[in-house]
Amino acid sequence: MGEVGQSLPEEKIPKLIDDADARAHDIAAQDAFVHSCIDGVLNVDDIADVTVLSPEAALQSIERLIELELVEWVTPKASSAPPETEVAKDIELDDELQKRIHETFHRADKLNHYELLGVSMDANRAEIRKAYFALSKTFHPDAYYGKRLGPFKAQMEAVFRKVTDAYEAVGRPKKREAYDRYLRQSIAVSTAEQQIDRAEERAQAMAKALTRAPIAERQAQPIDPAASARKWRPTESPAKAAPSKVAPSVMPGTPEHDRMMRKRELLERRLGGRSKRPALRSQPARSIPVPTARVGAKTALRDLTRSLKETAVLTGGVDRAQNHLENARIAEAEGDLAAAANALRMAIALDSSSQTLQDQYQRVNSKLRVQLLDIHREQAKYEEDNNMWAAASISWAKVADASPDDPVAPRRAAKALLTAGGDLRKARDFAYRSLEVKPDSLDTRVLLARIYIEAGMDHSAAKELDEAAKLDPKHEMVKNLRKQLGG
Repeated sequence: MGEVGQSLPEEKIPKLIDDADARAHDIAAQDAFVHSCIDGVLNVDDIADVTVLSPEAALQSIERLIELELVEWVTPKASSAPPETEVAKDIELDDELQKRIHETFHRADKLNHYELLGVSMDANRAEIRKAYFALSKTFHPDAYYGKRLGPFKAQMEAVFRKVTDAYEAVGRPKKREAYDRYLRQSIAVSTAEQQIDRAEERAQAMAKALTRAPIAERQAQPIDPAASARKWRPTESPAKAAPSKVAPSVMPGTPEHDRMMRKRELLERRLGGRSKRPALRSQPARSIPVPTARVGAKTALRDLTRSLKETAVLTGGVDRAQNHLENARIAEAEGDLAAAANALRMAIALDSSSQTLQDQYQRVNSKLRVQLLDIHREQAKYEEDNNMWAAASISWAKVADASPDDPVAPRRAAKALLTAGGDLRKARDFAYRSLEVKPDSLDTRVLLARIYIEAGMDHSAAKELDEAAKLDPKHEMVKNLRKQLGG
């Protein structure tokens, strides 16, 4: 099996600064267009796709907007910190130790075995053993015999159990080999799922940015990007304004100009023939006039930005989509289905009318979902075998969501939740989902009865045991649970 995904790099995203007014500044049209695309979701490459700029040019515009204090960089939200420790004065543990116990207790479930032990993944057995015994001196309650520990005793016991489980899993070669495989898969599948969620968020934001201008504006003739990108000042008079220049890349008769005209014709056909203008290949590219003192800053900025949007739609979508398509082909060839699916999702955002892209995305996404489903099932079985019940409940829940006709996955999710001391309401719901697929499942009826007993709902438990007895009157577990209920 190829790698599902690579480590997710830290991503900087431009975001508009609240209450900052772009109309109060002298901004080039290119920067104004970039400013209109910044929404706290799209990254630099996305904005380059929308504006038909190079990533370097888009970045330069963003940096100019940052200098004007209109935009700032943000990074994805970090994981939430554990709740603040309230230092207890009647506990015979110093303040720093109380904080360490509290923080480790609340972070333990989010750490892998190596992180919990405080060693690297390539640590040798001696280093692992040394780390384990050092942690034992801190978290084993017997190390504080006779002292008042209060609620910290239960937290220390929980952490010590997890540390011991970690040591057992990575302290022996065969178990460590199995855990390392599990850990690599966990990291890969988690990264892939994050990438999928992020790509969908970006694609939706990109689609909004591309459809912000009315359809009528998109059918406009190409403009002169050099003229529209030129800075303007409201006090500038028409006489002093620099003459409009036609960009060499869109001069009539050049291959680039013919290519632009073909794209416009293609766009008009995709828009259902709304534009009735004949294709005029010899028609020169038009430019936006330089605003005069009689044109307000707000109106001029709007017109310049709108013109650049017209150019972006007419000249950039298809080629940018093809770039993403090529990236998808390379990623699929390398076995990275998550990257391939994400590249195709971005291509569709740029060229939503392409049935070829839609078909490619459905094909790759289906293969990816099957791959992720197989990994989640394998992960869940490992977690069950190693008493990682909280993690197993999450893995089985993902399997159940991806395969709604499978009665086993929701039942095992319910069992894992019950065993982990998790949410009994969710456990009940998973058990019911299993019964909806397979109503005559004795194991699920018994499991549901156990969930009700744990929740103190004896009447409901008795009803489920009655249903279970109809399936097998001599079942030992049914008899024992009935005795437990006093019947």
